[in-house]
Amino acid sequence: MNSQPNYPILSWVSMENINESVIDKLILNWLLDNGSLTSKLVELSDNQFDLELLDQTQRAPLDIEVSIFDVKTLGNIIDRKVVLMGNTAPWVYAQSIIPLSTAVGDLAILKDLNKRSLGEFIFKNKAINRKSLQIAYLSAREYGIPPRLCGGDEMLWGRRSLFTLNTNSLLVSEIFLPSLILEIKS
Repeated sequence: MNSQPNYPILSWVSMENINESVIDKLILNWLLDNGSLTSKLVELSDNQFDLELLDQTQRAPLDIEVSIFDVKTLGNIIDRKVVLMGNTAPWVYAQSIIPLSTAVGDLAILKDLNKRSLGEFIFKNKAINRKSLQIAYLSAREYGIPPRLCGGDEMLWGRRSLFTLNTNSLLVSEIFLPSLILEIKS
């Protein structure tokens, strides 16, 4: 039996276009939080936080990614996928899209984060700004989340933000896994 609430299926949309009454208030508060998700997870887990690097590759951007960055050409990108863990449970599936043109100078560290949290870096650098915040209710399977993290058929809430530093940008998507939702609601 499906225990998921009956929310409408959304593509990525800005908050001003969302009917907030369809989202559980506890989840909504997490989706809309402007601070570091990593810091919130560290606190929620009583410092039992870990990051698992799933994949980090360089590739050509998809057309949709070029449109998100609102540029005519983007060049190659770093596509980084991680799982943020709390109390040994997978809580968040995160994907970062970092144009190689962004990962230069002081931001060259973005090429080699390994098991370090991108969120920690972003929120320690006061010159980096969140340009946009969008949310979605999406299919774990269609988004490509490994089935071992949530079973594969589930609908999940997520948020994505475009962060900027001068003319450089990076996109961070964070998908809340069922184990995090259970923890938030407990």
